[in-house]
Amino acid sequence: MKILITGGAGFIGSNLATYLLEKKHQVVVLDNLRFGYLENLTSKNNVNFQFMHMDVRDRKIEKVFKDIDVIFHFAGMNSLPACQSNPVETFSVNVIGTANVLEIARKRNIGRVIFSSSSAVYENEKSFPLTENMQVNPTLAYSLSKKSAEEICRTYQELYGIDIVIFRFFNVYGPHMDWKRANPPVISYIINCLQNSKRPVLHSHGYQKRDMVYIDDVVRLCELVLTNKRVRNQTLNVGSGQSYTIKHLYKEITSQMAVHNISPIYDTADTLWNKYPTLFEGQFRFQKKFIEKEVNKRTLASIEQTKKLLKWIPMVNLYDGLQKTIQYAKKRVTT
Repeated sequence: MKILITGGAGFIGSNLATYLLEKKHQVVVLDNLRFGYLENLTSKNNVNFQFMHMDVRDRKIEKVFKDIDVIFHFAGMNSLPACQSNPVETFSVNVIGTANVLEIARKRNIGRVIFSSSSAVYENEKSFPLTENMQVNPTLAYSLSKKSAEEICRTYQELYGIDIVIFRFFNVYGPHMDWKRANPPVISYIINCLQNSKRPVLHSHGYQKRDMVYIDDVVRLCELVLTNKRVRNQTLNVGSGQSYTIKHLYKEITSQMAVHNISPIYDTADTLWNKYPTLFEGQFRFQKKFIEKEVNKRTLASIEQTKKLLKWIPMVNLYDGLQKTIQYAKKRVTT
């Protein structure tokens, strides 16, 4: 098959591109390299690999869609504080970009689109595990942009009959995680700090829980969705169905890295977004209670729907996943 991955130089997209190339598919990666990195594309010398340095909002991307069988639309802004500090750009990329991709897919008669949404849409839910049929009502810019993009997907499903599968990713971790941005994912942040003998600054009490799923399980699920007719127009949670505290993650990482003399600094939850000072300027400044709510929230996915339709279950446990992530981190250049 000929497969297009938007945002294919990012964390999930680059792992998927490498995996699909190994499975002998033709892969086209489209990325503007704002949040992705060419170094992630380890199979860039493969003859079936094509890279297009373009933005998903550009109408000129239509030329890339020629003869494509399936699209994984993974491009987007996904850092919560970065999105909150620039909501106009967030909605432009995550919503308008999605509309552009779907409209071109419609015109090009693309057989299936898989859209990357997020568990962030559940941010105001208090019942666990989180299920796909919940009436989500998010408020943060990133979360709301993903919900809005999901609604555009449903519009194209209903009005045009386009086959669009929506993935709601929980906390995916593994090689190629973005450790360079101002507020990186917690696992890559901890590993990078310990590699450089720095004390990580963690926020709140450390007992907040996150559903963690390893990248190899995610790309295996992506392969299953390529042609399976049972998931037509379905919304699917992509998680492990297990939650871990931040304290547990820290203990596991330090144990595997044999670092026993570095303890974390626990700061208050409301300081997590301090690297984005414009949020807290002026009369109508961002209310820090929403940061505290985001930091202290729990995530736990129900993956029953994914199991039922695709016979998929996560196979990589946390210990092995962290081991692979740490091994990869040791090979890269640290700062």
